[in-house]
Amino acid sequence: MSLISFLKGVWKRMISPSTIQEVLKVSPAISPEMKDAIELWEQMYTGNSPWIDENTKSLGIATMIASEKARMATLEMKVKMTGDSERGKYLEEPFTNVISKVRKELEYGIALGSFVIKPYVTMGVDGKYKIETTYANANNFYPLSFSADGEITEAAFIDRIVTKEFIYSKVERHNLVDNKLTVENFAFKKGANEYNLINDTELGDRIELSSVPAWSQLEEKVEIENIDSLLFAYFKMPQANNIDMTSPLGVSGFSRAVDLIKDADMQYSNLLWEFEGGQMAIDVDRTAFDIKNVNGKDEYALPKLQDRLYRRTLDLGNDEAYHIFAPSLRDNSILNGLNNILIQIENVTDLSRGTLSAVNFTEARTATELKILKQRSYSANADIQKELEKTLRKTLEIMDKYCDLYEIVSPGKYEVSYCWDDSIIIDKDAERQIDLIDIEKGLMSKVQYRVKWYGETQEQAEEALKIIESEQKRELELQQSFMMNNQQPGEQQKKQTDLQRANESNKVTELGEKNV
Repeated sequence: MSLISFLKGVWKRMISPSTIQEVLKVSPAISPEMKDAIELWEQMYTGNSPWIDENTKSLGIATMIASEKARMATLEMKVKMTGDSERGKYLEEPFTNVISKVRKELEYGIALGSFVIKPYVTMGVDGKYKIETTYANANNFYPLSFSADGEITEAAFIDRIVTKEFIYSKVERHNLVDNKLTVENFAFKKGANEYNLINDTELGDRIELSSVPAWSQLEEKVEIENIDSLLFAYFKMPQANNIDMTSPLGVSGFSRAVDLIKDADMQYSNLLWEFEGGQMAIDVDRTAFDIKNVNGKDEYALPKLQDRLYRRTLDLGNDEAYHIFAPSLRDNSILNGLNNILIQIENVTDLSRGTLSAVNFTEARTATELKILKQRSYSANADIQKELEKTLRKTLEIMDKYCDLYEIVSPGKYEVSYCWDDSIIIDKDAERQIDLIDIEKGLMSKVQYRVKWYGETQEQAEEALKIIESEQKRELELQQSFMMNNQQPGEQQKKQTDLQRANESNKVTELGEKNV
């Protein structure tokens, strides 16, 4: 078996839902169609699509789609935590670690339809609790039940440890019933021969959790009271599930383009073959070669370094000794066909024109036309950002709950703001000028302006404006003081006289009002 086939076998297999059901006595909410689709998406993302062989090469389109969508969603993402509380300062570090890794995990989630962020608490070497985070993809995460509104209420995670001799598996079950969360861990073991790796859909024999050093510190069962949600955050692609319409699971960002991606790989392989098969060569009659006798056999000696150029033939069929083979290439026709396929892939995956295909942007003569070309990508990108922000907020909420459960740090207030860049479709300078005009007309407040353009919460914006107003007031007082100190004596006398007259006039007015 080749190395490529071996790796394809290792990566494409998921633990069978029936195996999970046998262990947990609960049927996973993953239909056979969804299981097969997730395995296919993973194969495509890793460049091991089922149709790839010696004659068919991969363009890596699935990887490009997932990478580009993740890049666009997080390119200008800004997350800001503020607050002087001890709780806010403590959570800043673990939450920042999540933000630093979210682009990579989002790419996996887009490729396989979903991913999970799972915070957990460990004991540091200093004897203090520490919040860390692990991640799970759709190929090792099994939702077991959902609420009426589609929220996960029970799920299982699969962790694997592969050694030269054995495959260790851990099934971690999370179950929420009546505000009570139960977490259970089950360990399994089986031989690590080649057959088991390729057909890795079973868990093996049940073993003690403590027998595996990496899991020896885990408890087999933990129960937590007064919890209203599971302690992990689930992200799924916002598009509709076209694989199983009854499933609440997410689907890959390229799920609707599987057949088109296959067509593109085929067409790309045709292009490679056209270049390879159409290389110039010289057919040479056998009589034109020097014949050498080697070990009793005649061998035809080709000119040095020309094995690729010259091709020996038995008989050209005429008096010529050489015949040049240089056919006209059909590369333009094949490239046009490939480009049309790439355009269709862009259409069904909500990518703007030119992301994959070669397009002449000079045909779009106005800025408005260029924006229209990007509108499809922008709207899909905004949906991913909304879902990601929801997942990140849930992650921070879980970290905050852990602080209460383990009494890590006292409660306190803090603010988190999210800013997502939309410059790919909006003329930001023009819109900003319109907002400034609205402020002058009293149609928009400065607080609203800062919330919109600086990504601040209302409290953050109000605090920033207070600081600005205080600085402006101080600067105005300094300017007035400077002007008073630098006026000429005559001007100072005139100003004092005018001020005295104004005071006397005010006194007269006040006296008249009293008499009335």
